[in-house]
Formats: sequence, structure tokens, C-alpha cells
Amino acid sequence: MSAPVSVSCPAGEVTGISYDDGTDRFHSIAYSEIDDNFADARKRPAGEEIDARVPRPESVALTVLRPGGTTSGADLPVIVYIHGGSFETGSHEDPRSPGAGCADSGAVAVRVGYRTGIAGMARFRGDEPAHHRAIDDCQLALEWVQKNIEDFGGDPTNVTLVGQSAGASIALWLTRRDHYRGAFRRVLACSPAFPRRGWEDRTGLFRTFLGKPLTRDSLRRQPPERLDRAYRRLKRTLFLDLPLGPFPLQPEEMAEVDLVVTCTRDEFYDMPAARVMDKRGNGHLYTRVIARPMGMTGTYRSWLDSTREVAPGKTASRLVGDSMIRRWTQYVADGAPGRVWLAEFTGTPQHPAVHCGELPALFAAEGYDTNFPVHRWLMNFAHTGEVGWPEYSEGRQAMEISLVDGRFTPTVDPLRIARLAFPDPYRD
Repeated sequence: MSAPVSVSCPAGEVTGISYDDGTDRFHSIAYSEIDDNFADARKRPAGEEIDARVPRPESVALTVLRPGGTTSGADLPVIVYIHGGSFETGSHEDPRSPGAGCADSGAVAVRVGYRTGIAGMARFRGDEPAHHRAIDDCQLALEWVQKNIEDFGGDPTNVTLVGQSAGASIALWLTRRDHYRGAFRRVLACSPAFPRRGWEDRTGLFRTFLGKPLTRDSLRRQPPERLDRAYRRLKRTLFLDLPLGPFPLQPEEMAEVDLVVTCTRDEFYDMPAARVMDKRGNGHLYTRVIARPMGMTGTYRSWLDSTREVAPGKTASRLVGDSMIRRWTQYVADGAPGRVWLAEFTGTPQHPAVHCGELPALFAAEGYDTNFPVHRWLMNFAHTGEVGWPEYSEGRQAMEISLVDGRFTPTVDPLRIARLAFPDPYRD
């Protein structure tokens, strides 16, 4: 039977649940105070009574999972996970990364939520450069981990930051020298996604769709339905790019933090529009029209010929993946100043490695168990910092990792097609 379990830490007395599966879980701990959606967050006062027995996925909070019975000072490695969702959706209770597998494997898992949508990513006049409320939320969560995780049995000096998609972009942004505060030792960034234009280039459109000034006070007064309606119109208009996200990505501005950056080979093979085009056999006509608007500045014919060779009949799906994800993966791998390792998750024609497909394998969920090699790799990385293959700087060496059988296969320059097609991410 499950039973309450409490931890005394600087934040206060936190009461969670000890579950029958052998994990202790402390759900939806508020790590900040937020006066309204568009206000900057503040640290919460210490010494509170915190009821963490029930998940509140809609809240800006974090959830801690640990092996059952872990005591203060156990010094287990800590894995902090930041969810994705195009900066629009998602929760610290993301079911694709439950964290129980990490606890079963001897780590403390922390799942972080942050403000999504306009509330998290819109910028205002007077905001500091590179300032985004969603990312600052995550920064406060990392500070909470540093101050409190030791009492949950975690080692605050051995924190691995993991992010996927938008969460990977946030994790990378937190490694910038103007953001990095030493709260983590290493990063796993899976399928990072960034916009090609900043919020300042979106404000005219969004102001038109909203019909109101884009000031903090004005947005505070708008009903959520009105903001959502205006954002949906913005998203439809900018369907070839991410409407939200930190901008610009500057890998050279990152601190020298050990970084593993990954993508999946078949990122958006399941995207409905691209899948329909490919199924009809006219994906190449679709890509000819949208390649330039999606930022391709290399030679289209070279990209098309190479894509047909490695992914026959998947030109539309491949273009979306190359433009939205794989170009950024390559850009980070080539430009980050610290030690960088690159990996590409792979599947089979019957079971392609699509966007988010690596999460269950990494976190031992949805049919994967703690013995699967991909999960074991993550746990070893979190325990020791060892990656297991050469750095990318050594001749663009990388690793193919199968999500089907867990096999690790050395490779060289797996993102060559995207690298040549998108040599400059910000030149259309």
C-alpha cells in the first residue's frame, strides 16, 4: 500500500507518497511565486508546509522521484528533466518521462514545469537581452534543486540536465554564459528546436490578431480565450516556423559544459501534412515550394538527391525534420565551445525513430525497461559523466543508437545533408 512520506529541507516540510512500486514521489512542488502570468517569478519563502501528495499538472512546479526509503545525504545522481511541447504545451507531469525508471536505477529524478505559450515566451520593452520568463522559471527550479535535493537523497554536485525539443532548447539556453550558474554538470539535449525569427519580429502580427497593445498591463487584462485565439492565428500564419522560442541561438556563447546533443533520424515522419504529401508521391513538389521559406540556403537539388538516396519517398517528412530539428542539432554540435558528443536515434521502416520517440527508451517507459541499453546509457552518463564514444570535434564522429534493439553503432557526420542544406540558420 502507498503511504505518506515526508522530507525536511530548506524549502520546508514536504509530504509526498511512498508508492508500492518502490518509489517515493513528491508531486507538483511550487518552486517559485508568480503574481500573474506575465510577471517575473520570485523565490518562494523557506520553511513552508508543502503537500506534494497529489499531482497538479497545470501548475508551474516540479516533481521529485527517488528510490523508496532514500535518506538525506545518500548522494544519488540527480537527473533534471525539462519537457518539450513547442513552448506551447507540456507539464512537469509529462507521462512520456515518468522518472520511475530513473529512481529504479538509483537516481533522483526531478521533472520541471514552466510557463508555456505567450506567458512564457513573449518579450516586453525593457526586458533584459536573452530574458524569457519560461527559461527564468527553469533557472529558479534549478536553484531549488541546488538548495533542497540533498535532503531528498540527491547529490547537488552531480546534476545532469536533460531536455527534449523545446526543453532541449531551454537546457541549451541555460548553458549560455549569461545564464549558467553551475547548477548542473552536464547536458543531454534531445532534438532541440529554435525559431528562425525572434519575438520582436512577431509582435506586429500578434498585435493585429489580438487587437490590443502588447504591454504587460494590457496582456494581463485579456481573457485567456482571447489570447489563445490570437495565438492560434499567429501559429497558422507562421506554419513554416516556430512562433515562439528563445532567439537567436548562439552556440559560441555557451559555457564549457559537457554536452550530448541528439536528434532522431525520422523526426517528423508522423506529421500528418508531410505524411500525406509523401504518400501521394508528390513530396518533392511540396519541398521545392517550401524549402527556401523554411530556411534552406544550400543547393536544393543536392539536398533532394541525397534525401532520395537515404529516405526514398520521404522528402516532405525529411525536409520538416531537417529544417525544424536536425539543422539546430548540427549547429550546436559544430559551434559549442565545450566538449560535445553527437548521437542520432534510429528505428526501422516499420518503426521509425520519430520526434519524442527516444523518451520512453531513455526513461524506461512505454514498453522499455531499465535493462534496455539506451536507459542504461543515460544512467551511466548521469552517474559518471562518461559518454562512451569520441567527441564530435574528432572528425565529426558520432553514434547511431537504435530504439529497436538498443544497439550503438559508430558513425561519421550523420547530419551532413542538413549541414550542407542549412549552413546558416538565420539567413533565408
